[in-house]
Amino acid sequence: MFRGLVAIFTLVVAWFAFTPATGVESGLPWDKANHALAFLVWTLLVGCGWPRAGVVRVGAVMLGLGIGIELIQGLPAVGRDADGLDVVADMVGFAAGWGLLAAAGLRRRLGLVRG
Repeated sequence: MFRGLVAIFTLVVAWFAFTPATGVESGLPWDKANHALAFLVWTLLVGCGWPRAGVVRVGAVMLGLGIGIELIQGLPAVGRDADGLDVVADMVGFAAGWGLLAAAGLRRRLGLVRG
């Protein structure tokens, strides 16, 4: 179930990230908060979808996704701007999401890992 949600969420993030900017704010009023929230949710979904993946592996995937999004947004055809601080916000969201997974023992409570 979580892996399916990851796929759906990835499509939603791609749509928001790669559609041309309209000038109208979508989501939270601060762009960096949108990034952090998206990566928090993405981390929770990935952490539950692949429960044996550790923090380093999930962190590397999230960092790769954040950098990849910014590189694509920097292409002239996309009509958006790349911003390195967005990647920082992405990783803040990852850290918060992983912290929630660890602190709440969420994956263990869902029966995804034995602890």
